Amino acid sequence: MKFKGRIFVLSMVLLTNCLYIAYYYMKDGHIERIEIIGLPLILLIAWWSGKQYDKVKHLEDINLKKKKELHNSNQMFRTLFENAPIGISLIDQDGRPVLTNKKLQEILGYNEDELNAMTFSEFSDPDDSAINMDLLKDLLDGKIDHYELEKRYYHKDGHVVWGIVTSALYPDIDNETTYVIGMLVDITERKIAEQKLKEAYKEKESLSNRDGLTGIANRRYFDEYLVQEFEKARKTASPLSLIIIDIDYFKQYNDCYGHLKGDECLKQVANVFEKTIDQSKGVAARFGGEEFVILLPKIDTLGASVIANQIQGAIENLRISHIGSEISEYLTVSLGLSTFNMESTSLTPEDLISEADQALYLAKQSSRNRIEIYH
Repeated sequence: MKFKGRIFVLSMVLLTNCLYIAYYYMKDGHIERIEIIGLPLILLIAWWSGKQYDKVKHLEDINLKKKKELHNSNQMFRTLFENAPIGISLIDQDGRPVLTNKKLQEILGYNEDELNAMTFSEFSDPDDSAINMDLLKDLLDGKIDHYELEKRYYHKDGHVVWGIVTSALYPDIDNETTYVIGMLVDITERKIAEQKLKEAYKEKESLSNRDGLTGIANRRYFDEYLVQEFEKARKTASPLSLIIIDIDYFKQYNDCYGHLKGDECLKQVANVFEKTIDQSKGVAARFGGEEFVILLPKIDTLGASVIANQIQGAIENLRISHIGSEISEYLTVSLGLSTFNMESTSLTPEDLISEADQALYLAKQSSRNRIEIYH
């Protein structure tokens, strides 16, 4: 009650004075003038005294209310802290956890004493930790009021824990020290799922670029790769060579041995390409039917000729019987080669294919089982 002290004091003064006046009136039969004049002054003093009491009482009530609110707030924080479904910690200015909840201990695999004896940098990915410490410094310097970071931690047993960390300042009134409160949401399962999805997508993309029979690159991938490498060669003025390979008398091979044997033959030939050239040199692809192409970035005509000879010799060494061939008892190939260089800057990717195809046609018209270079 706002006027409780004043009302109480006035009531007591009035009551006391009334009793005092009544007593002396009954005793002496009259009332002194000073007693009548002094009553208002005493009441005024009593009113002022009661007002001061009310002020003190009001301040005490406010402080008591604040203490109760603070206590309730601390109790609520403690309840939320202990039972939160996310990891929470209070961190000092050196990045050391001074208080951690059970969920954080569960996420990281350490108990509270172990965590209190370390800094977060000790069980965090070094790159992520460096970013985190920079943000922590900005937070403590007042440049930002909070920050959020996707971060990797190392569990006590060694596996990586992914988390989203949100940090903000948390003033401790009792100790007059500023801490940072960090909240960690475990997203490890989501990250694993994302990684599996990426791997599945890459595998699917890889399969979509592969020939279903031979396993080497297909025509679609080759066309895209050719355009990319052609532009690179034009910009850097570097050579780009193309070899087109055709299996000699392959129709007769299928007629003699059947299509299943023919498919097996194509696989063996494609395997030779994979072994002869590596990805750093170029790419081999099935162009269609029994035709294959090999694109060789940064390799000139001479270098491409060496590779063409290696391929021709490796296929002969397979010793695949071919009774339908008119030039050999074993399987052979014809090869046409063309090179894009600085002297042929007006060429297009289609021109490069056309030139190699013309060279191949010449090889097949001549005697087959040979290499022809477009001039």
